[in-house]
Amino acid sequence: MTREPLRKTTEPSEPHPRHSPISESAAAEHDQALAKLRVLLTRRGIHSYVVEWLKLTLRSAPFPADALSSLDRYPPELVVFAPQGWRVATVRIAADRSAAYIVEVARIGEDHGVMPDIRYIVPSGKPAKAAALIPG
Repeated sequence: MTREPLRKTTEPSEPHPRHSPISESAAAEHDQALAKLRVLLTRRGIHSYVVEWLKLTLRSAPFPADALSSLDRYPPELVVFAPQGWRVATVRIAADRSAAYIVEVARIGEDHGVMPDIRYIVPSGKPAKAAALIPG
């Protein structure tokens, strides 16, 4: 059994996921992967919610043509938060990394200032490893 290392970084390694829309089938896969992680977090008593990112474009057309519309879906994010309401972590699925989990854990400095998130990349199919990285 080979151990797959976790990658840890504070620098963005890829463009933000909301820059490129994804297909309905990819969105369904992302939803399923995040649902597995959410179940594990709920068992630990950790609060979270899924944020769906959509872009609805409406275009008018001269009469008598019908108006046009399009709906783009972007990768969903699982936001994990403390009972007091602040964000603890954000998890999303990396489409270009074989559906790996990207776990971004929030940090606060000694002077209570916000610091850059610590980003972990966890191999796909390992929701328990991703859940273990989330404090709570």
